[in-house]
Amino acid sequence: MEALLASISGGIDALFGPPLRAFFHPINDIFTPIGGAWWKACAVGLFLCAILGVFSLRREYVNLDAPSKHFWCDLRLWTVLALAPHIAVYLWF
Repeated sequence: MEALLASISGGIDALFGPPLRAFFHPINDIFTPIGGAWWKACAVGLFLCAILGVFSLRREYVNLDAPSKHFWCDLRLWTVLALAPHIAVYLWF
């Protein structure tokens, strides 16, 4: 089974490796000197900008068809809850 998985992995690498390396190698060369901490900060910053953008929307616009007016029916809250695990993963790794 392990040999089969290694064979499949080798085939995928042989098929998709060259075009992906050709595309991502120049990008990696640009971002390598910057450092991982800045990448994390930029990624988390983009998520935080999305959260701020969601909260800039009017409540009436976001909750047009909400079943009730309780806070747990506010889609802005659910957006924050949906993005929180992504932010945690970027901060953790």
